[in-house]
Amino acid sequence: MPTTGSKLRSGCCEVGHTEQNLPSMNAREELRGIIAKESVLFREEGFLLASGRRSQYYYDLKLTTLSNPHALTLAARLLLDKIGPHVDAIGGLTSGADPLVVAVSLLAMSEGRRLPGFFVREKPKAHGTERVIEGVVEEGMNVVILDDVITQGNSVLKAIKGAEEKGARVVHVFILVDREEGGMKYLREKGYNVEPIFTHTELVS
Repeated sequence: MPTTGSKLRSGCCEVGHTEQNLPSMNAREELRGIIAKESVLFREEGFLLASGRRSQYYYDLKLTTLSNPHALTLAARLLLDKIGPHVDAIGGLTSGADPLVVAVSLLAMSEGRRLPGFFVREKPKAHGTERVIEGVVEEGMNVVILDDVITQGNSVLKAIKGAEEKGARVVHVFILVDREEGGMKYLREKGYNVEPIFTHTELVS
């Protein structure tokens, strides 16, 4: 387990929303249908994944989070309603998390809540500021990590480590789609509180 103190602290991510503000099952079901129709690709011979493994299913979530503004709005609602009141910023690994971070931050602002965003790069910029993180992440901040899909968890862990290296505490991780290939277990065994919005099983069933 990491020793940085970046695990979930009691009360950091308690959902503090009234019942009327929670997304309806219809909204969740609508987003599930959009993702299943637009972002779940199937190929008999399989796809090569970033993890190096092959799968007959590929999740092109940007067809939902970039190409379908209505679906992105639904995703932002579902994610924001899971983020508790004691969170200082939200972020994730570029580029899968980018539209989610921006959409959730804007939705929060429209409701009178400040949730600035940040992006973690795979490697430092080769020019200019040469930063790994774009946006403000400071020591002692409570942050939530977002991502569109998780397979084995390595990409999400890069975002977590990027925030931790700045001294932030990662209090929760929310994933839009869990491929159910070990990533959730991998991060939970490292002590992180990780939760998916949808699983592979419910999207292809």
